[in-house]
Amino acid sequence: MDLNKVTLEIFSKLEQKWLYHYEGKKTWVLSIDGGGTTGIVASASLVHIESQIQTKTSDSHVRIVDFFDIIASTGIDTFLAAILVTDDSADRPLFSAKDAEGGT
Repeated sequence: MDLNKVTLEIFSKLEQKWLYHYEGKKTWVLSIDGGGTTGIVASASLVHIESQIQTKTSDSHVRIVDFFDIIASTGIDTFLAAILVTDDSADRPLFSAKDAEGGT
């Protein structure tokens, strides 16, 4: 398997879907960075951001993923990103940022 060819193919598909499809529209990327102790700060920040979005929109059901086209992360925070983008049968986020943080 030629890794360069696979990488080029993956990025070409991403470009087609995210860059060229939305001509004139910005693509919003949430990048979560920080593992270990820093991951705690990242998850707390996401809870705060989601809370602020809910306050501004007056909608307690809105989720942070509703405002981003792509969510990316590395290391242990990949689990946090995966939890945020997991959806239910109605294609809505299954978990809030507070759920992902481990809160109730």
